[in-house]
Amino acid sequence: MDKDKEYRVYFGKSLRELRIKTGKSLRMFAYEYDIPCATLSRIENGTRNAQLTILKKISEGFGMSFGNFISAIEKNMPIITLKDE
Repeated sequence: MDKDKEYRVYFGKSLRELRIKTGKSLRMFAYEYDIPCATLSRIENGTRNAQLTILKKISEGFGMSFGNFISAIEKNMPIITLKDE
């Protein structure tokens, strides 16, 4: 698996785990925070890169600042270097 795809997959899994902890379904979370359901699903499945505006809406949905949201996601992800060394 290439590094970018690997990163998207782990990011999506971490995002899904965080959303599940809120007790909200994908559809409900997407509806409440004005995110297309298909977009959120693709991000969680690792098939789509998330745009900054979508990530901002997601962070607001969790009641977190953008920085805290990214930190929470990263805590559940393995360390992945995107560039070959």
